[in-house]
Amino acid sequence: MKNIFAAILLLSSLAPAWAAEADHFSLPEGRIADITAEVNKLADQGLGRAIEDLNVAGGCDDSRKSEELLYERLTDVFSNHKKGQLVNAIISGDLPRTVIPLKESIYSEWSIWNGFLLGRRGAAKSPLALFPLIKIGNTVIGVDKLEHMFGMGRVYFKKHYLEERPLVPVLKNGIFKEKTFLGGNMLATGVFSYADLAANFNGMRFWNHMLQKRDDVLGPQHNAGPYLSCREGKWVKNEERPIDFRTYIDPTMQESMNCSKFATAAGARKFQEGMKALQSANKDRAVACPEDPALLERAAKKYEVVIADDSRGSKVDHWIINREGNTQVSYFNEF
Repeated sequence: MKNIFAAILLLSSLAPAWAAEADHFSLPEGRIADITAEVNKLADQGLGRAIEDLNVAGGCDDSRKSEELLYERLTDVFSNHKKGQLVNAIISGDLPRTVIPLKESIYSEWSIWNGFLLGRRGAAKSPLALFPLIKIGNTVIGVDKLEHMFGMGRVYFKKHYLEERPLVPVLKNGIFKEKTFLGGNMLATGVFSYADLAANFNGMRFWNHMLQKRDDVLGPQHNAGPYLSCREGKWVKNEERPIDFRTYIDPTMQESMNCSKFATAAGARKFQEGMKALQSANKDRAVACPEDPALLERAAKKYEVVIADDSRGSKVDHWIINREGNTQVSYFNEF
């Protein structure tokens, strides 16, 4: 009992930084603001400021230390809402976003037995119980997906690219975290998000493209960088290759396409009942997951790439895409 209580306290303290969800079902897509241009502009401006600061502080060289200083400085721009300027600009309302109050969402009936962090007393008072929704290109995402890209994506990048660890163990580590303090168990939100896993993976690609010293994990045809490089002791932005988040954000990061699973069978049933209620109240649109199975399969094609260092020959899509709908997650046999 003491261990359970301690775990609840720990997860409660981590909740604002890590465990949050988004509701992709309660509002039609047409109500969500498209802020692609604004987000890309903020990213470009933040990258420019980071370059200026680093050059004033001494510039760059070809050393690992120089790269580490670069990546650390960039987390001032690309990180979670507590630190990252880009995410915080959206959360604080500097950019248009769509906020759905918890009590008006598909999780309105969530209890602590479905997921403590969403079902606990007072969760509805938190402005981050449900992250706002935005639209990037043709894809609606919760702003938490940007946090996953910048945070867990950077962890993936460091482990796979800098520490040269095989990709599958890196992906499994992200899955383990998603099943624990990042949401997918009853002591957290109770929501195991495959869209989070897709965001983590694409975040790894984002950080790799920053200097683009190695080919994209999906193949060199997907190389989008470098966004900056070291020239004659100074960091220089690549004006011919600006950051465009449409490179990374696709339907696999949208929870109404890449469906979540749930920590408990009761949570899965409650979510499905909520979907049925929304469908009854919205006869003019389909309320289902995946919302558009054909679109999900088209998006999945990009990830049907064999992982080179996996002896079993598994493909990337196996580890980040759910084709089974909103069911209960299996903690031991999910993958």
